[in-house]
Amino acid sequence: MRSPVGCFLLVLALSGPSCQRVFLDDPPVQAPPDHAAVRPPASTLVEPGVRRDIFLVDGFAAPANPDTGGATPAGSNATQVLRYRTDAPTPLAARAIVLAMPGFLGGGASFDALARALVREGIGGEPLEVWAIDRRSNLLEDLSGMDAAEILGNPEAARGYYFGADTVGGVSFAGFLPQGEVDFMSEWGLTTHAEDLRRVLGLVPAQQRRGHVFLMGHSLGASFTEAYAAWRFSDGTRGAQELAGLILLDGVLGAAPLPEDQYRNGTRGGFFSSPGVNGIRKGTRYTELPLLGLTTYTVSEISALRVSTDPGGVREDRDRDNLLRLLLGLGQLPGLTNRAVLGFAFDAASNPLAFASAQLGGGTGGTLEEYDSFLGGRFIHPSDPTATYDWIDGPKAGELTSVADLSQAMFHGRSNFYEWYFPARLSLDLAAVGGARIPEGGYQAAEGLAAFDGAQMEAPVLAVAAGLVPAVAYEAIRARVAPTVGTGRPQAGATRNQTEGFEVLDAAGFGHLDPVTAAESATNLIPGAIRAFLVRNAEPGLVSIP
Repeated sequence: MRSPVGCFLLVLALSGPSCQRVFLDDPPVQAPPDHAAVRPPASTLVEPGVRRDIFLVDGFAAPANPDTGGATPAGSNATQVLRYRTDAPTPLAARAIVLAMPGFLGGGASFDALARALVREGIGGEPLEVWAIDRRSNLLEDLSGMDAAEILGNPEAARGYYFGADTVGGVSFAGFLPQGEVDFMSEWGLTTHAEDLRRVLGLVPAQQRRGHVFLMGHSLGASFTEAYAAWRFSDGTRGAQELAGLILLDGVLGAAPLPEDQYRNGTRGGFFSSPGVNGIRKGTRYTELPLLGLTTYTVSEISALRVSTDPGGVREDRDRDNLLRLLLGLGQLPGLTNRAVLGFAFDAASNPLAFASAQLGGGTGGTLEEYDSFLGGRFIHPSDPTATYDWIDGPKAGELTSVADLSQAMFHGRSNFYEWYFPARLSLDLAAVGGARIPEGGYQAAEGLAAFDGAQMEAPVLAVAAGLVPAVAYEAIRARVAPTVGTGRPQAGATRNQTEGFEVLDAAGFGHLDPVTAAESATNLIPGAIRAFLVRNAEPGLVSIP
């Protein structure tokens, strides 16, 4: 640095506005990088023999927020579908189509590993397809930074875009959407999403739906699946009448409806309190992770891309490390390879957020210490600040999910694992229709909720119990649906006490994400169980979808 006097004299001599701008030995000021505005293709080969196409389906015209008058922008009344199919120049006719509804905070890509496993093997020697749903809120996400980083093979382009001054195509990240700018999301509840899904189902010829289309939900998506099957649409059709069967993955609808006062005015306490419909309309339109916040999603997706480009590399990242210290209960974070970052962040042994954990393997390279998480429970974390930790992948460690598979689901293509702006109204409405047989004169009907017909739900059911839902929880569903499989179905007349009518698979030891993130293996029987369920319940013949 020059002395203050020298700087002052030089400024006087040159009449320059700043001393620093005139020294020939100072480096020139660098403009923030501008990355090319590129997007992954809409159709990609996700593995040999399995293709994923992404397309939009026009959705339900959601009503405006009654308090603010804010209406959903026309482009947001849509659903994005991730269509997994056998790779062929022209889509092959399929024996079954599985519509897959993700869980809380989940995007359609959360089904990536399971969808690939199902399509890879087909059913009974015939093709099947999986259509994973990106709910309309996924379309609000600015993925331009991740898209550019993926195509460029440079995760730091995404980091610079979301957490620095980098631009993509000359445009800066505008920040996450404030609650006040999405007032229209207050009406993105169960009615809107049920109507959206029915429009996706409408791509299948009406006469072939009940024989070939299955609805599969994970976690909250399983709750949605039961509610949808009990839904009575305005034309009198019940949801189950257009479905060949239901597949519930570690999720269950509540046994009884939320009391009206709690629906209107909210509940307090617990990790996720609800503001009620009045609070949602006034201000809380989407659910944010307490303490961790919205940056968790982009940090995770950038970390996943680093696993793809340099799994054994070690990278400094202040934003990521701040979140990891909080999540893992550490004052000082040791060195972590990129795969160890994702492993420790999502493995069930170290991640206290059970709804976002899987059996991913284990850390290596340093001491692992038990501690009591501030979120409750006892977990492990890497405790040697001088060590650099690596990760033993799940299948190699005798566990279920591969870090590479989880990574791919998080960043690949024009979708992602997460739903940044999860509609608070959707989970509230699902609580309001607990039991799936709400009274037609109840407060729910006044809000457009039509899950009236659970007692008439005559489709067969496969239910999988994993990290959060014990097998016994499914007994409530067994008792509240129609007592037998309906007429005209392949297993007509089967009772709910028979496997053909209601099958429960107890996947004890699985993390909550494992049913959708784990590859098929000797220890993961879920894809095989789903395949057998489809074979039993899909009618003969094939469905052709352009």
